[in-house]
Amino acid sequence: MKKVSKLFLATMMAIGICYGAPAKPSGNVVSNLQKGSVTNGAKASGSLNRWMIFNEGLVGGSWSKIGRSEFISVDLGYSSYIATIATLGGLRGVFGIDFEFPLYLSAKGQTNALSTHRGFSDVFGWGAIVPLSAGIDVNGFFLKGLVGYSYHSIQERFDVGSVSNAEMTVQYHGVVYGASLGYKIKNILAFKAEALFGNLQNDWRNTDNAILSSEDINKNKNYNYMKFGASVSIIF
Repeated sequence: MKKVSKLFLATMMAIGICYGAPAKPSGNVVSNLQKGSVTNGAKASGSLNRWMIFNEGLVGGSWSKIGRSEFISVDLGYSSYIATIATLGGLRGVFGIDFEFPLYLSAKGQTNALSTHRGFSDVFGWGAIVPLSAGIDVNGFFLKGLVGYSYHSIQERFDVGSVSNAEMTVQYHGVVYGASLGYKIKNILAFKAEALFGNLQNDWRNTDNAILSSEDINKNKNYNYMKFGASVSIIF
C-alpha cells in the first residue's frame, strides 16, 4: 500500500511540474520579433510594447544664408531614432536626434562682420547642427519636425589692397527649427529634403589684417538664418 501511495504521489508531482513550467514563446511572437528591435517586456494583458531602433549615416549638400552671406556646403551627418510599431495602416511615430556637420566650401553675397560689407574672395568653414526630431512614418514616407542648436565657424577671405585672401574668422550660434521629409527604401536607404530656420548671433570675429580690423563692426548682432538641403543616407 505504501508503494502504491508513493507511486501516486510521484505521478502527481510530475504532472504538477509539467503544468507549472513556463510555456515556450509562441511561434507568432517569435516570428514578430525583428532584428534590431527592442522589446520592453510583456504587460499583464500579454500584449507586447516594442520599438525599432534605427541609425543612419548621411551625406548631402545644402544652401544656407546668414544675414547678407550665402554659403554652399557638403553635409555629413548621423542620426539615431526610435520608431514605434506600425499600425495596420502603416503609420508609426518617429523620435530621435540628428547630428549634422556642414563643410562650407563656397560663398556669395557679402560679409556680416565688416561695416563695409565686402564681398568674399573665398571661404572655408564648418558647422555643427544638433536638432531633436519627432514625426511620423507612413509606409516609408516620413515627415519630421526639428528643433535644436547650431554653431558655425567660417573663415572668410577678401582681396584687400595688395593683399590677396586676407582672412577673418567669424562665428555664429543659436537655436534652429524646421522640418524634413523623405522616403526610406526597405530600411536600407533614405532620401531626405530638409529646411531649417533660426536667428544666429555673431559674437566673435578675429583677423590679423589691419584694414579688416579697422572695418570690424565691433558689436554683436543677430542674423536671420535659413538652410535648404538634400541628402541620402544608409540605414543600419
